[in-house]
Amino acid sequence: MSENKNNSHNQVSNFEQINPKQSGLHFSNTLAHNLKNGLNVFDYDYYYNGAGVGIADINNDGLKDIFFCANQGSNKLFLNKGNLVFEDITESANINTKKGWSSGVTFVDINNDGWLDIYVSQGGPYSKSDRANLLLINQRNNTFKEGASNYGLDDTGISTQSAFFDYDKDGDLDCVVMNENEYWGVDPLTFLKILSDKQKLFDNSSHLYQNDKGKFKNVTEHAGLLKPSFGLGLCVSDINNDNWLDIYIANDYYLPDVMYINNKNGTFTDQIKNTTNQISFSAMGVDIADINNDNLKDIFVLDMAPTDHIRSKTLMASMNVPQFEMLVKTFGFQAQYMFNSLQLNMGANKFHNIAQLAGLSKSDWSWAGLIFDTDNDGNEDLYITNGFRKYSSDNDVRMRITEAKKKYNGNIPFEIKETIYNNLPSEKLENILYKNNGDLNFKNVTPSSGLNIPSFSNGAAYADLDNDGDLDIVVNNIDDEAFLFKNKTIENSAGNFIKIITKGMNSENFAKVSISYKGLTKTKESLRVRGYLSTVDNEILFGLGKESIIDTVSVIWPSGKFEKRYKVKTNTTLTFNENDAHNSKEMKPIKADFLFTKVANSIDFIHKENDFNDFEKEILLPYKQSTLGPSINKGDVNNDGKDDFYIGGALGQAGQLFIQASKGFLKVKNQAFTDDARYEDMESLFVDIDNDGDNDLYVVSGGSEFTERSESLTDRLYLNDGKGGFSRTKSSDLKDYTISGKSVTKIDFDKDGDNDIIVGNRIKPQKYPLSDPSLIYENVNGTLRNVTAMIAPDFENFGIVNKVITTDFNNDGWDDFIAVGEWTPIGIFLNEKGTFRAISKESNLDNEKGWWYSIIETDVNKDGNKDYIIGNVGLNYKYHVDSEKPLRIYAGDFDLNGTQDDVLSYKFKGNFVPARGKECSTQQMPFISKKTPSYKQFANATLVDIYGEKINNAYQREVNEFHSILLLNEGNGKFKKLELPIMAQSLPILDGDVFDFNKDGFEDLIIVGNIFNTEVETPRLDNPFALILISNKKDGYTVLGPDKTGLFIDGNAKSVKIIKQNYLNKIFAVIATNNAKTEVFELSH
Repeated sequence: MSENKNNSHNQVSNFEQINPKQSGLHFSNTLAHNLKNGLNVFDYDYYYNGAGVGIADINNDGLKDIFFCANQGSNKLFLNKGNLVFEDITESANINTKKGWSSGVTFVDINNDGWLDIYVSQGGPYSKSDRANLLLINQRNNTFKEGASNYGLDDTGISTQSAFFDYDKDGDLDCVVMNENEYWGVDPLTFLKILSDKQKLFDNSSHLYQNDKGKFKNVTEHAGLLKPSFGLGLCVSDINNDNWLDIYIANDYYLPDVMYINNKNGTFTDQIKNTTNQISFSAMGVDIADINNDNLKDIFVLDMAPTDHIRSKTLMASMNVPQFEMLVKTFGFQAQYMFNSLQLNMGANKFHNIAQLAGLSKSDWSWAGLIFDTDNDGNEDLYITNGFRKYSSDNDVRMRITEAKKKYNGNIPFEIKETIYNNLPSEKLENILYKNNGDLNFKNVTPSSGLNIPSFSNGAAYADLDNDGDLDIVVNNIDDEAFLFKNKTIENSAGNFIKIITKGMNSENFAKVSISYKGLTKTKESLRVRGYLSTVDNEILFGLGKESIIDTVSVIWPSGKFEKRYKVKTNTTLTFNENDAHNSKEMKPIKADFLFTKVANSIDFIHKENDFNDFEKEILLPYKQSTLGPSINKGDVNNDGKDDFYIGGALGQAGQLFIQASKGFLKVKNQAFTDDARYEDMESLFVDIDNDGDNDLYVVSGGSEFTERSESLTDRLYLNDGKGGFSRTKSSDLKDYTISGKSVTKIDFDKDGDNDIIVGNRIKPQKYPLSDPSLIYENVNGTLRNVTAMIAPDFENFGIVNKVITTDFNNDGWDDFIAVGEWTPIGIFLNEKGTFRAISKESNLDNEKGWWYSIIETDVNKDGNKDYIIGNVGLNYKYHVDSEKPLRIYAGDFDLNGTQDDVLSYKFKGNFVPARGKECSTQQMPFISKKTPSYKQFANATLVDIYGEKINNAYQREVNEFHSILLLNEGNGKFKKLELPIMAQSLPILDGDVFDFNKDGFEDLIIVGNIFNTEVETPRLDNPFALILISNKKDGYTVLGPDKTGLFIDGNAKSVKIIKQNYLNKIFAVIATNNAKTEVFELSH
C-alpha cells in the first residue's frame, strides 16, 4: 500500500541552482526566537510561517527584479542586471521605512505613472500600531517613498498578502487585504462567540478596499467580506468565467476557505459550499489555473499532510470527531480534510477534488503551490515549497507541554520551557516538482529535477528572469539563503514557447489569453498574486513542445475588448495593448447543449436515512455500513408492457413503488411495504416466483444497525396480484436466514423453467469485515429453498458481496453468475449443468482483490460475447494499492474485552504497520497507549510490535486493486482486464446502466457512485456528477463529463436506472441518493 504515486528518476535535470556568489542574491529570512517577549512559536502560532518573494520589473528596463520579504530582518530589493546577476539596492531604495513583520508582497502601479509600486503586507506578534501595511511609491529612480496612509491602505490586521484588481469595473484598481487572526488556538465555539463582537470580527476579517478617486475606503461589510479569517492563500481570478473578478482565500485551521463570487453590483457571495463538496482543513497557499487544458480554471490548495509514515503518525493529530460534526452540521461549514486539494472544474461552477486521484494529496508541511509549465511541453506542472522550522505540533511535544502545565499548575518555569523549545523536532524537506504528463497523471520528478535541496521554504515565485523563454524559480527560505533556480528547458531544446505581454488600462489587467493550434485551445489569465505570500511576473508564457506555428492568439480584456492575431511563429514575444483592442458586444454565457436536462419534482421520493453512528462501536471502520441505500429496481408490475420501478427505503421508511401513467410515474401506496418499514431495504428484484405470469418483488434486507441474526435482517418476498398490488409471503427458507444482505439476481440454474434466486450477503452486523454466507435459493413450486452448499460451495463463503449478476458469459445456454465485493476477488462462476465451478483463476482474476461494488453487463464491441464493467472504489481514495503494497485488514478481539476490533494496515519498509493513528487506535483498544506510550514509538512500531504474534493468526483480508475495469470477454471463459479511463477512476462506481446514448448501435453506460459517510480522517467520495461512457466499438470507452451531459448531481448517489416513459416517449435517468430526494434527468432527443 502506498499513499503517494511513484517517483520518477529518469528525467533529465531541468533546473540548475545558481550560487548566491554568482547571482548576488544574498538573502535569508533569519528568525531568532525569544521565549520572554512572545517571539516564538509557543506564544505566536504563525512564528515560522515564513515570508514571500515578488518578481516584477520595477525600473522598466525589461528585466524582472526581485523583492524579498523578511519577518524580523530587512526586506531586500535586487535589480536584475541580466544573465541572472542581481544588484542589492536595498539601502539606497529606502524600502524599509516603517518596516515591521513583513509577510507578503505584491506590485501595483497605484498612481498610473507607468512605474510599479510595491505593497507589503505586515503582521507578526506585534500590536496594531506596529503592523500597518506598507505602500512603497516608486520614485522612478530606483528609490521608493512609503505612503500607505496617504492612500488609506495602511491596514493594521495581521496581514499576510494582498492583491489589486478592479472588482467593480469602474476603471481603477481596488484592493483586497488578506488577514490572519488574533484568536488562534481558540476552540471553534469560543472563537465564534468572541467574534460575535462586530469590532473584533472586523479586526479579524480580511478587508476589501474600494478605490474612490485615488483614495481607498474600506467596504468590507458592504461588499459581503466581513467574515473571520485565518488567511494564508490568496488568488484573484475570474473563477466562473463571467468576466468579473472573484476572490479565493485559503484559510488555516478550522475556518473553511472562501470563494467570493462577484455579484457584479459591488458585492460578493461566498459560494464555497455551492461549488465544492470538500476542501482542505489547514489550508496554506493557493493557485488557480487550467490543469488539464479544458479552458476551465482549476484550484490547487495546499495543506500539511506528511508523505512519510513516521511523520504522519508523529506530527498529525487525529481529527476531532465531535468538532468535525460541529463544524459541518452545527455551523454549516464545508467538509474539510487534512490533505491538499486539487479542485477540478467540471463546468457549471462545480468542482471535484481529485487530489487523491492525481497523487497530489500529500506533500508534507507545504506552503506555496504554483501551477506553471516548467518544461514547455504544454502541460502545467506543480511546484510545491516545504518545511517547518520547528514542529510545535509534534504529538509527543504536545504531551510534554500538557504534562508540564499540569505539573507546574500552568506556570512552566522558563528553563523547562526553553528545554522543550530547543528540542522541538526540526527537519529540512525537499521542495517538490510534480510533472504533468497529461490525462490527470502527475509524477514526482523531484529527485531528477535539480530542485531537490532540503530546506525550510515558504514563499516562491517564477518568471523568465533571463528572458530566454522558460520560467526560472526564486524561493524564500527560513534561516538559509534564498534559492534561485535557472530553468534549462531552452538550453536543452526541450520545448518551444510563446510569450504574451498584456498592457491594460491598469497594471493589474487580468487579461485572458488563448492560443489555438491543431484543433486545441489553451487559455491563461494574467495573474500576479499566486501561491503563498508571493507574486509572479504577470507576463504569460505558453509551452508548446515541438509546435512551430500558432494558428490564433486571442486576448480578451475584462472590459470586454478583444484582439486576435494569426499565424504566429513560436519562440517569440507578443505585446497586446488594451487601447488597440476592439470593442465587443456584452458577453453573454453560451447556453450549454447538454445530453440531459434535470427535471424537477417529477418523482416524489425522498430517502430518509435513519440516525445511527456506526463509528461509536467500530471506531476504526473505513466507512459507515448502515448508509448503503437506496437501490432502484425496474420492471413491469401490471403487465402493460411498460417499465415501473421500486426505490428502497431506509430503516423506518417504506420502500416506494412507481407505476407508469399517462402524465409520468404514479406513486402507489402499498400497505405491505408500510408494514415492513422496520427493515432496511438493499437491492430489490422484480421476478415471477410463483409462475403466474406477473412480476413478484424480492427485497434484500441489510444494514449494520441491527444485532446479529435480528429478524429485521430477513429478506422479503411480495407476491403480485397481477395489477401491481403486493402482499408478503413467508412460505420459504427466507425466515431462516437473517443475514445483512446487499444484492439479488434471478437465475434458472437448473433449466427447469422457473426463477431461482441468488442473494449476495455482506457483513455480520457491527463486525466488519466478517462476512456472512451468500445464498442460492432453488424455486420449488414457488417456495425458495437454500441449495448453496450443494451447487456452489465456493460462493457460500466468498466474502462481503456487494453485487451478484446472472449472465451466460460462454453463450452455452446455461445461466452463469459473477460476484464481487469488498476484500474479494472477482468471482466468475461457470454453470456446469446445474452446479457451479469458480473459474476466476483461468483469467488471473482470483488475485484481483478490490473494494468492488458493481457489475454491469454489456457488449462493448458487438462481438456477441458479453463484457462486464466491474466498479471499484476508484483512485480518488485516501489509500493507493498494488500487488506489492496491499491494504490489509485484521479483525479480532485484540484487547480481550469481548468486542471485535479492526486494524487497517499497509506496508512500510517491508513490514505491515498501522494505517490509522495512535489516538483513534487507542480509543478502540486502550492497551495501545501502555504498549507504545509515545507517538514516536507507535510510529516506528510494526503490527507485531503492537499486537504481538497473535495478529498473524487473526482474520485478515487484503486489497491490491482499486481501479474500476472492463472485463473484455475473449470467449472460452477467458477475460482480458482493461482499466477504465482516468475520469471513471475519480468516483466509486456503485451502479450503472446500459443505453446507446449516441445512437451508433453500440451499448454505452451511465455510472454513478458516492460514499459520503467515511470516517472523518478519510476524505469522502463525493463527486458531484454521474458519467457517461461512450463505447469505442472495440475495447474501451470515452468519458463524457457533466460539462457535456448536464448530469450534475447534488447528493450521495447510490443507484441509477435508465427508464423509458412510453406515454410521454421520453427517456429518463433516475438516480437514487441516500438521505435525499431522487434526482431525475431527461435525455435530449
